Amino acid sequence: MKKGPFMRSAICSKSVSRRDVLKGGALSALAFCLPSRVFSAYEAAADAAENDVVLRFAAMSDIHFKKNADCAERERFQRAVAFMYDYSAKQNYPKFDALLVAGDMTDHGYDEEITLFKKTLDECVKPGTEKVICMGNHEFYSPAPQKERWEKVMQLPANKVYEVNGFRFIAISPEKGTCRDGDYKYALDWVAKELDAASQADPNKPIFVFQHYHITPTVYGSRGDDNWGIKDLYEPLQKYPNVINFSGHSHYPIADPRSAWQGRFTAFGTATLSYYEMGGEGGRYDKFPKGYREAAEFYVVEVRRDNSVVLKPYDLRTNAFFDFVYVVAKPGAVEEYLYTDERYKTSEKPVWSDGAQVVCKEAFPNGATLEFPQATCADVVHSYRVAIERCEADGAWKPFGEERFWSEYYFNDAPETMRVELGELDDDATYRLRVSALNPFFKESDKSLEVEIKTPADPTETVDKNAAAPEANMLDVYVEYVDGKARWVNAPTNGLETQKAIEVFGKQTFAVYPFVRGIFNGKDDYLKIKFDKRDYAKLRRGTIAAKFKLDAFSSGAADVFANTEGRGVSFEINGKNQTLEFWASIDGKYEILSTPIEVGKFYDVFGTYDGETLILYVDGKEVARKKKSGKLTHPTDEKLQAFCVGADISKDGKGTAFFKGSVVRARIFTWALSAEQVANLTK
Repeated sequence: MKKGPFMRSAICSKSVSRRDVLKGGALSALAFCLPSRVFSAYEAAADAAENDVVLRFAAMSDIHFKKNADCAERERFQRAVAFMYDYSAKQNYPKFDALLVAGDMTDHGYDEEITLFKKTLDECVKPGTEKVICMGNHEFYSPAPQKERWEKVMQLPANKVYEVNGFRFIAISPEKGTCRDGDYKYALDWVAKELDAASQADPNKPIFVFQHYHITPTVYGSRGDDNWGIKDLYEPLQKYPNVINFSGHSHYPIADPRSAWQGRFTAFGTATLSYYEMGGEGGRYDKFPKGYREAAEFYVVEVRRDNSVVLKPYDLRTNAFFDFVYVVAKPGAVEEYLYTDERYKTSEKPVWSDGAQVVCKEAFPNGATLEFPQATCADVVHSYRVAIERCEADGAWKPFGEERFWSEYYFNDAPETMRVELGELDDDATYRLRVSALNPFFKESDKSLEVEIKTPADPTETVDKNAAAPEANMLDVYVEYVDGKARWVNAPTNGLETQKAIEVFGKQTFAVYPFVRGIFNGKDDYLKIKFDKRDYAKLRRGTIAAKFKLDAFSSGAADVFANTEGRGVSFEINGKNQTLEFWASIDGKYEILSTPIEVGKFYDVFGTYDGETLILYVDGKEVARKKKSGKLTHPTDEKLQAFCVGADISKDGKGTAFFKGSVVRARIFTWALSAEQVANLTK
């Protein structure tokens, strides 16, 4: 795939000298980041002018060492450091001066993780390379005292000013790892003092400041619906336009132009050596795209004698540089900065090549697989929007919705041809699909690619959805008691596709009076039923139901029936409020309905959503409702795609929020039951 800045003919059609590149005012109208072949001219001109490199460092974050020495993150870190030495040795300036790590070097801050990271650091980093490091929030996950333990193992203060080749690096660690505004407030006076000292020492040099959280509102990951940032440092840094700030935390890719930002200072997001967690962009995209665990990116940063700073994004996955660089030609010259918010207005739309077409490779009952060539863009093609229209019985086309797909621009070897799977169509219907390309600033191509498709009828859909007391057509889990033996089963109501295996964890016990039921201990026993993308495609609207009895309130949350790690639907017990809650992720955001419940009483509960209204029923009666239009959204990470009974799914795909009590039955319907149907099923 040919990505953005490398396609701008205004730059690439001529030889560009260092002087041309450093003319900030002229360049800002042409490019947001420089293509490598243009930058090579800058490099050659700089070398010829004896404007040689005087400082080289690697900038990375979110490494996430696990306890085990053979974890993928350790291997990636070792390769990253080894690459830096190998690359540096082949350059005119052969030194690797510093390694900057902006937090989250460990996954949980466990002693074993910190110790393993320190051991690996000492083994990989040679004398002459400064270790420039701060803490992230993950270093605070294990029991206190987190900061004191980290400082002891790392043999570094959590907040420290480093001087490397005459350039200052200010490392700032959070106070408590809360991920909230105020986490750096305790250090602001110290930061101001050190910034003053650095600025007075040499007002022309860049000052490198780094912390784990992004600063709101600067780089990708610190704005709008995808804001992982904090505000603490924004105002203090406004006074120092020669500051270049590095931060991580979001795991958002450095190939996105929004990972570079300039206002009154400069900021860069540092991506990750562990896994991407993409910006959901308001719930419109999957946060965990295919291959997201293969993320391994960092910057090679070089400073030249004239104080210009170049960031070369490197991809360990392909062992190659991305085909662009970021340049801060004159640190402190705000009027010449390139990566400003003006880009949101002036960026160019993606375009399709002549003859580009979209083809339907497969149509199945609830979706279709489409194939089309990548568009091109002066920045980068960020994603694709598929607008969907359905042909009604009278022949009229009616808007049906849309789906969005990443272009995979974050991979250095992104495909030339996109293959995407729509998963939110109805069976036995005709659709018109229009594919448009978007840039990172959400400007859309003028042209769209169009195709008509026909989905086949679903051979497994045999349930009468209009029946007075319909059967569950997605899932129906209950205890079967035969010949004195009990076991969990999934009712065979809707063809083979609904006969999902039930995994039982813990020592499950059963009771038969007054209902045949499974008993959960609230500690470690639960059921897990695996789902996939095509299952969720049928659950854009729907109903979940459960019959249960609570034995005791926990101090926190306990889930009766759930699949809510980041997205999804569930029945959860709020121990603090002593309520039952119906959770539903609609367009990526949770809506919650609740009602008081008691210990020791059996309840029949139904939560419905018809695309416009959420309703919670208890024992056949409506107890809460909320208006909210949209679609149910579910976990996109494959290991999180499973419903649990007696717990919720955890971040690692296991159980969490364990429920203490009995469950008689758990069901899922792919449509919103009517009040009458709920009443009939409760009898």
